Amino acid sequence: MNPSNKELRLRRNCQLYAYLLVVQSKEVPEEIQECADSYDYDFLVDCVSDFSDEIEGLDSDTFERLVNNTESKEARELAYWWKMHQEANRLREEIVQTCL
Repeated sequence: MNPSNKELRLRRNCQLYAYLLVVQSKEVPEEIQECADSYDYDFLVDCVSDFSDEIEGLDSDTFERLVNNTESKEARELAYWWKMHQEANRLREEIVQTCL
């Protein structure tokens, strides 16, 4: 059976999170590395909260060097992920304000 879109996204999130940690010379948690490396979709981890916290914690120079690095495919994907994550948060807040 093919993995669902959600399963593919969770795995890719772990891969991008692991990339971000590695390029900063930080240790990748075992469960994140396992999720990133495994094609067994039983080991999926939802790392979005920790992943976004890691990006938010970058200083501006590090952000530019790691996320806006046009020479790296992973960095370009990371930049796109971050842009979409911020937009989703903005829309979520707008919906909450509108509906409450």
